[in-house]
Amino acid sequence: MLNNIRSGRRDLFIALAGRMVSTFGDEVALVSLTLRLQADGGRPYEIALLLAAGTIPLLLLSRLVGRLVDSRDSRHLLVGAGLIEVACTVPLVFVHSVVIIVALMAVLGAAASVAGSTWSALVPRMVGEDHVAEAVSAVQSLNALVAVGAPAVAGLLVGVFGTGLPLAVDAATFVVVTLASALVRTRRTPATRGAGGHPAVARGGLQILRGDAVLAPLITGLVVLVLLVGMVDVVLVFLIRATLHAGEAWYGFAQAAWIAGMVAGSLGAGRLRTERIQIWATIAGAGITCAALAPFAVVGAVWMLIPLSVLGGIANGYANVCASTLLVTRTPDAERGRVSATANAVVGGAQGISLLAGGAVAAVLSPREIYALAGLLGVAVAIAIAVFYAARVARTGRRTLPRSQEPVST
Repeated sequence: MLNNIRSGRRDLFIALAGRMVSTFGDEVALVSLTLRLQADGGRPYEIALLLAAGTIPLLLLSRLVGRLVDSRDSRHLLVGAGLIEVACTVPLVFVHSVVIIVALMAVLGAAASVAGSTWSALVPRMVGEDHVAEAVSAVQSLNALVAVGAPAVAGLLVGVFGTGLPLAVDAATFVVVTLASALVRTRRTPATRGAGGHPAVARGGLQILRGDAVLAPLITGLVVLVLLVGMVDVVLVFLIRATLHAGEAWYGFAQAAWIAGMVAGSLGAGRLRTERIQIWATIAGAGITCAALAPFAVVGAVWMLIPLSVLGGIANGYANVCASTLLVTRTPDAERGRVSATANAVVGGAQGISLLAGGAVAAVLSPREIYALAGLLGVAVAIAIAVFYAARVARTGRRTLPRSQEPVST
């Protein structure tokens, strides 16, 4: 048992280090490609396509990705996805065609979906069911922490060396992640086989989510919130530069403040133990996130965005970690790949759609109007989810809602 614990900690450390390196490389690459397209005379819709390219394919491939994760050896999937990511990133160092860049980013998004869903299903095997919340908290807080400095590093590298070197750095990070995946001893292999040694017929991820009394309404509500709130990412730069007449540095400060808040919120969420508290923390976190965005519409000075961003980031961190933990703990081990892939697809797809919608809505509404609309409607959705759960708990007379199936111990 002691050896298993030590091995799990070692594997978790490798996984955390690999994911941090990958997140850093991804952020550097995205900033570099955005700057490349802008310098090449790219239009706003082309930037929107770039930002959405990595998320929209997740929605189309979620079923296939989920079945792959639950029917194939985790090590093979992680190493294979890493090699595909390397193969797609190397051409980005040299390519300037928008069509090719977007296509490669779409393939990268699909490979990242396989890797992300595999890691999500594998982590409980590493740490044990009782430590899932702490592990999810560590993963998300460290990734957010890396994301604070990555855009600044990317800007510096592009300014000094051009866009080629940062993209080469991204390719190198995928090599590191692939090697890390091969070093992880914990493995997840399909446990259920049908006649002839083929995987048994299994429920799809969407079917599993729909059948869960907690996850179905929770994920539905979060998708609606992402659709409403995601579009503000498109107009933040215009709010700061054109509306508040502030310098470029304030744009970086606002983003860094939000991410710093997310780190704090993610760390705090890892201490929440009971499912009931995690449910309400998810709902409250989503509501407070939107409540922090609404005042962006009326601020009179750019510095006011900083405390609002910290507050919104903290709430965002709580909501993300608690929702991710519930996805893992309320799902049987054999089905976690499908559930993770489906959840990533619907939430990521909603984010991509929202980014595209933000570009269109910005042609009609001002940045202040978009923040007011997104923030207030988001708060209303969060309140509706809270009322739904309060009514459900009152009807059942229980402190937590029943699972559709009890998780399988590993």
